[in-house]
Amino acid sequence: MDILKSLKKYFGFDSFRKGQDELVENILKGNDVLGVLPTGGGKSICYQLPALMLDGICLVISPLISLMKDQVDSLKENGIKAEFINSSQDIKTYTQTLRKIKRNEIKILYISPERLENEFFIDFIKDLNISFIAVDEAHCISQWGHDFRPSYKLIPQIYDLFDKKIQIAAFTATATKSVREDIINNLKLSDPFVKVTGFDRENLLFEVRKPKDKLAFLSNYLSDKKDLSGIIYASTRKRVETSYKYLKKLSYNVTLYHAGLSDKEKKKNQEDFIYDRKNIIVATNAFGMGIDKSDVRYVIHMNMPKDMESYYQEAGRAGRDGEKSDAILLYSTQDIVINKYLISQSPNRAYQLVKLEKLQTIINYVNTNKCLRAFILEYFGQDAKERCNNCSNCLDDYEKIDVSLDSQKILSCIYRLGQRYGISTIVDCLKGSNNKNSKEKNLKNISTFALMKENNTKYIKDLIGILIADGYIKVSGFKYPILKLNEKSKEVLFSKKKVYIRDLKEENKKEKIDKFNGNFDYDIDLFNNLKKLRLEISKKRNIPPFIVFSDASLIDMARLKPKNERDFLKIKGVGEKKLSQYGDLFIGKIIEFDN
Repeated sequence: MDILKSLKKYFGFDSFRKGQDELVENILKGNDVLGVLPTGGGKSICYQLPALMLDGICLVISPLISLMKDQVDSLKENGIKAEFINSSQDIKTYTQTLRKIKRNEIKILYISPERLENEFFIDFIKDLNISFIAVDEAHCISQWGHDFRPSYKLIPQIYDLFDKKIQIAAFTATATKSVREDIINNLKLSDPFVKVTGFDRENLLFEVRKPKDKLAFLSNYLSDKKDLSGIIYASTRKRVETSYKYLKKLSYNVTLYHAGLSDKEKKKNQEDFIYDRKNIIVATNAFGMGIDKSDVRYVIHMNMPKDMESYYQEAGRAGRDGEKSDAILLYSTQDIVINKYLISQSPNRAYQLVKLEKLQTIINYVNTNKCLRAFILEYFGQDAKERCNNCSNCLDDYEKIDVSLDSQKILSCIYRLGQRYGISTIVDCLKGSNNKNSKEKNLKNISTFALMKENNTKYIKDLIGILIADGYIKVSGFKYPILKLNEKSKEVLFSKKKVYIRDLKEENKKEKIDKFNGNFDYDIDLFNNLKKLRLEISKKRNIPPFIVFSDASLIDMARLKPKNERDFLKIKGVGEKKLSQYGDLFIGKIIEFDN
């Protein structure tokens, strides 16, 4: 069958997203592949579609047990024979699944990597006709990945079980060059086709804010978004509880998730969010790995995450349906202190060094003057435009202030102190401090002593942070970070390169396009009616609403208003099974609304 016809038949899409077609074609040709696609970029279709077109059963290895059921339910909704095996099942269900596999009734089987430790299961699969093995979240096999899972190392050990060479298709959303090389080596990919489609999530608006009162910011932001679905991340259980109680008191439809809850509570709260019984969830980063909810309209981090990979993966849970969504990071200097303390608790010095370097990157992200999207993309090794006009640094109204002279004073001070000290000592020297540290180090004899005594301490610290973030100062050292000069420092000191900072006019922010209340190119009232119908169906069938149809599909219906089956098939995400199952209901609702 033609690839595009299969795509429409099973998944309801008329065309591929960037990179999907090449990955699908290479799998169909029998090549090993590594696909790096952004979260929400359609990784799953890259292995699900060829699995349906090839003989045999596709084994999908995924670390996310809680996500397996949703993925399999979603496939079944599209008329695809899929099942999963994991530790949450009873023996009866497990046995039934094995029988279905034996009878060739299953095309796609999801398992966790830990299942490969089970000798009975290994013995069972070696006689199967495996079309290929798909490895999801493949960065888990890399020591340098942010979610290293030792059980992933078991995957290559099963290759020799089979009479033929087993084809491997590996996928991840966030993998730097070193992680990609690790994946290829550790999974023993044979001359793989590698496709990196880029890391950009164009539909996400990135914001960084440093509010005096984070809870007040939250209340203000959510005031006109009461019915929208969102995730709020906080770094500790206590902070989760605080934000949860605050929002509950303001009558928001909110739930919470952290490791201190019982398994039963966690399951209930997660399902309340997925099934739209609650539209806001406040959680620690333990939440989300098993979430495929496509209509999350905002992700807010109340605290700075530990590294850029974690942040981008968590922020990427917003807008997986491709609709416009927000990714907001709120931070304070206390976040940095806590993260450094947590890193220092590891006994492994090499691990600490890697983690401190990664933490410095996200510290640079919150301090940078440049476009936030460009900062993220360049970190992942991708070229980016200077301005995206879809992040707070590009959109905010600010005054550009020349701080070249103050920057020179700071860089000179670092040089005069022999590039041997951290921020506190540099600030003490520039402020002309007479504290204990200043006396012990005899700072008053340094030529830059008291050179910035008129400036307040916060300004000097913030400017140092910006100079580090934009690459004018290098941070080195382990327990006590030391500031050093580099080639870019010399440009400011000797070539008179200008340095500017942005003085944000808090009351004078540019009116950002309100994505949630405003100029819609579809009928918002019809969209809300269709959402109600979707919720009714999801309750009856006991599946999450987004599995019935995504918001993107409903928006398409509210825009095109299909009144017959032919037009309904033109809707994004409507394939043959969805047409036969839901076509009459949704067409009926559209006709009723228009009359």
